[in-house]
Amino acid sequence: MAINIHLKEEGGRLVVVIDGDLNNAATKQAVQSFAPIYQHTDCDVVLDCTALNYISSSGLRMMLDVYKHTRANGHDTILKHIADDVKEVFELSGFLQLFKVEN
Repeated sequence: MAINIHLKEEGGRLVVVIDGDLNNAATKQAVQSFAPIYQHTDCDVVLDCTALNYISSSGLRMMLDVYKHTRANGHDTILKHIADDVKEVFELSGFLQLFKVEN
């Protein structure tokens, strides 16, 4: 399954809608889609995981890079609507404690 990533501004935050599986192959495509995130330094970033079915270690690394960017600029990275299976991967990696989580 291909990965689709859409960015939009909503409520003063940058929302990144992730649809599909963020596996190793999809991560290469996703890197380009994530690039505009790094132009935003003045807001929180919401990673909308409603349609994120799977995340690999390379996908986790991308999420960590987003976290580091937003944190360095004094903002938060928020995981929104994260499925239990994907949330478990974040928990096992120890990354879940870095992010805020919203339903």
